[in-house]
Amino acid sequence: METQPLQAKIRKDSGSIKSRKNRKAGLIPAVLYGHKQESIMLSLDKKEFSKVIDARTKMVNLKMGNSEETAIIKEVQFDTFGKEILHADFVRTDLTEKIVAHVPIVLYGTSPGVKEGGVLDHALKEIEIECLATAVPDNIRVNISELAIGDTIHICDLELPANVNALGSADVVVVSVHFAAAEEAEEEELASGPEIISARKLDKEEESKNKD
Repeated sequence: METQPLQAKIRKDSGSIKSRKNRKAGLIPAVLYGHKQESIMLSLDKKEFSKVIDARTKMVNLKMGNSEETAIIKEVQFDTFGKEILHADFVRTDLTEKIVAHVPIVLYGTSPGVKEGGVLDHALKEIEIECLATAVPDNIRVNISELAIGDTIHICDLELPANVNALGSADVVVVSVHFAAAEEAEEEELASGPEIISARKLDKEEESKNKD
């Protein structure tokens, strides 16, 4: 994983009113924490940080005046519409230490099972991994070109980069292909459900027998 430089200014003010004023001025409030050190409140240039986010950068070299710190972008908060950046969290990291990260799973290829009318179920969209901070991949690619109807790929089947370990159960399903007809039959069965025989219906049937 590449480390991208990012300019930041240390801020001493806090509070929602001040944060709103900073955003209007083109500044994004942020915080740097971790490694049992004191948290530092920061301000980022909106345009510069937006470029970092658009580039899907995960690790940055924060330049704060005469000091620098390497950090992972832990969380970025957006507004309700997912357009405006409201706040960012950074966690200090050492390039020689292992970290836990979540990376997306990307499917590629064409499944023969889908060509035959099967339904592709991409059950796991991202995976939790552990590796060196410098080795976090942008994504995990999964080849589905040999996935026939009835086939399943689990976490244990994934081809991970060297020195990258998957966390969680190895039996978790990542992607599978199943019959479309089976899915439709199951939905119809759930929709119809068992027939409920009411007491009123029994009374009517008994009354009909008595008349006969």
